[in-house]
Parts: sequence; structure tokens; C-alpha cells
Amino acid sequence: MNNELKITECPRDAQQGLPYTIPPEKRAAYINELMQAGFEVIDFGSFVSPKAVPQMTESAKVLAGINKEGSATRLLAIIGNARGAAEAAAQQKVDILGFPYSISNTFLERNIHSDSSKVLHTLDEIADISQGAGKQLRVYISMAFGNPYGDEWSEFIVQDAVYLLAGKGVQTITLSDTTGLGTPEVIYRLFKTLAPRFPGVELGLHLHTRPEEAGAKIDAAWKAGCRSFDGVINGLGGCPLTGYELLGNVNTLALLQYCRDQNITTGLDEPRIEQIAVTYPDFNLLKS
Repeated sequence: MNNELKITECPRDAQQGLPYTIPPEKRAAYINELMQAGFEVIDFGSFVSPKAVPQMTESAKVLAGINKEGSATRLLAIIGNARGAAEAAAQQKVDILGFPYSISNTFLERNIHSDSSKVLHTLDEIADISQGAGKQLRVYISMAFGNPYGDEWSEFIVQDAVYLLAGKGVQTITLSDTTGLGTPEVIYRLFKTLAPRFPGVELGLHLHTRPEEAGAKIDAAWKAGCRSFDGVINGLGGCPLTGYELLGNVNTLALLQYCRDQNITTGLDEPRIEQIAVTYPDFNLLKS
């Protein structure tokens, strides 16, 4: 198994819960700084209803201001339905469409106004749009490590969801813990079970977690075979649609520290990332 950890930097996830909206030109300027750091993927924005997530309005204007020249970093846009997928797929600079699938009916309703039957039809539509436009599709399985809403959850349900998605041809699947319920033990077991069964699928990890719990969860996923992680510089953000919005993302700096401690390669410009972390400890400098 390879010894490189790949990081998707997620300013979109960090910014969507802010109590204010950052102007598109300043969001683009921030992403341009990230583009020079060597991230594999940047989750830059979303094509969803501005009523649902006003902080992500004018994502097309953000794209227009992003300079991809000389960078191998790919841009990911989150979409919640076929309309959003078509809008994102029409953007030349978008490389990946990210769809928030979930094994929780409650979260599907809260997040994209769907349910377990409708979402499969939507997923098929989005897969067709992605393929037709030559875009990669990344599907997130939200609530993969537990459910706070009383919906049925088990590790077997998560495994069945991965089988279902892989059977539909999805080659990039990210297990997401948007409410921080995942323990290192559950994280380890799921990746240890799934990684060898799906050698052609890139399985990733997206965590919202308390900072003091992040290290053990990163370690569990890595040792179980996960090689793709989502992070946010300084651990900012939290999903405003969960009721757990004060729970931040895994800090990219914590991921980098783990890699240094374990002699894991990343290919990232760490001094540049550390400088961004100091310059933008939060997003207040970008809001006006």
C-alpha cells in the first residue's frame, strides 16, 4: 500500500456556516492562494439554492476569478440535484462534482430535501450528467459513522451503501462524519473491511470532530488503509444543516503533523500552508 496521504482542502465546507457571506472575488483570491500549495483537490464552492446556503452564492463568479494555470489541483463543486449538477458541469474549471448521499433519511431531508428512494434516481441523473461532461463524480456518504436522529444505523448499512454506489460505477466514495459520532474503533473497522473489497474505488474520509479527538481518528483511518482525507486549514467550519454546526472540520495542519510524525509523504508546500493559516486564522479578513 502506498505511503502518500492525499488531502482535499475544503474552504466551501468551512465558509458555508459563516454568519456572513464573503464576496466572490475574495473567495477566489483565497482559493488562488490554496492553488499554489499543491492540494490534490479543493472543494471550492457549491451550486445549490442560495436560499439554502446563501454563503455559496455566485460560485460561478468565484470560478471566474480562480487561476488554474500551472497548478495540478482539481476543483470540486458540491451539488444537491440534477439542476445543480448541470450548472456545475457546464463550468470548464470544475473537475469534480460532489454529491452528498446519505444513509440517513432525516439528513437527506434536511440537506437536499430528498429521501432514500428519491436520492437514487437523483444520483443516476447526476452520474449521467457527470459522465456526459467528462467530470469525475465523488459521492459522500453522510452519517457514515453514526446517526444522532434515531434513524437506523449499523456498519453493515454503511457497507451496503458502498456496494450500491460502487455497483453504479462510482469510483470515488468519501465516508463522512458530519456530527462527530465516529470513534476510532468504528472508523478502523469500516475502512479495514471496505478497502480490500473495493481496490478500484478511492475511499476517503471527511470528519467533523473536536480537535483533541482528531489524531486518533486520523490514525485509525490511515492504519486501516484510507489514503484520502478532507481537511480545512485551522479546523474551521461545520455543517449548518445538522444542528452540530459548532463542530469543526479536521484541521489540515493536524493532518500534516500526523504525516510528519509517521514519515508519510503529502507532496504539499507546507510552509505556504502554514503561512495561509497564520494570515487567515478565520475568515474575518475576507468578509468585506
